[in-house]
Amino acid sequence: MKSNKPARPDAVQHAHDKFFKEAFSRLDVLTDFIRAFLPPELADQINLGKLIRRQDSFVDEELGEHFVDMLYESEFGTQPMTIALLLEHKSYPEEYPHFQLNRYLLSYWVSELKAKKTLKPVIPIVIYHGRRNWKLRPMTAYFPHLDNALFRFIPTFDYIFINLNTDDEASFGLLQSNYARLTAALLKNIHRKQLLKRTLEELADVINELVTEEQGIRFVQTAYLYIHWASELPATEIFAIFRTISTNAEQVAMSAAETLIQQGMQQGMQQGMQQATLRHIKGLLVLGLDGQAIATAFDLPLETVRQYILNIQQESKD
Repeated sequence: MKSNKPARPDAVQHAHDKFFKEAFSRLDVLTDFIRAFLPPELADQINLGKLIRRQDSFVDEELGEHFVDMLYESEFGTQPMTIALLLEHKSYPEEYPHFQLNRYLLSYWVSELKAKKTLKPVIPIVIYHGRRNWKLRPMTAYFPHLDNALFRFIPTFDYIFINLNTDDEASFGLLQSNYARLTAALLKNIHRKQLLKRTLEELADVINELVTEEQGIRFVQTAYLYIHWASELPATEIFAIFRTISTNAEQVAMSAAETLIQQGMQQGMQQGMQQATLRHIKGLLVLGLDGQAIATAFDLPLETVRQYILNIQQESKD
């Protein structure tokens, strides 16, 4: 069964970026991922209690187009020093990741020098959850058949690669925070329709706990929108899953759906958004909600909802 959502590459990428930033802005998500996925020789020496998010103002405009940058600083081991952690997520393979990372590192160090600060080492961390295989190789591999005398002119460095598609279940089992567990599950399965559906059903208790607090409600709303735009699950199935979890989860789904409908109304001249709105309301009608219920839930004028329903009925006749 195909998804009933239109292809929107820009919206999908925005959904990936927004969810990633929302998730890794939380220290409990970051610390869980460090414990679960980083090599012990690094994870055991990073002072997780001293993690501080850095403002990313030093990123130039062109670089910002390619990076969802999350920069954290912390102490490392017993040495009187500070390290920086650079998080970057990818939903598609990158042919030359070292080049992008190197530009980022140089921008960071230049900004530190301008501020007359002591330079800090940086641990780049790439979190990957794409469908295709990632070619993990050293930077020197970009220069085939290189004479040994020239290797010293190649700037080499390494990065931590977290592949959520292949990491064993033991690592996922180390995640303690509900926020981290939902984050890892969605990133891992967002491209797998049936696994995603099963995962959401298995994480019903996690979602239900999150929607009992204000921060959790906002996080689950962002997750709902991420699933809507980035997955192949039809809107009706997403809503139905949340509806079966609990009344609170259903209300969160309603709120997220309202956001989608409002976007459609605000950008009604754009056919893609308008069609997405019609499909979403059509899905709610299929689930048994009438025009009055939709209007009340989304705080929309009844006449507006009725007009949408008329458009849907006309579309089905055509």
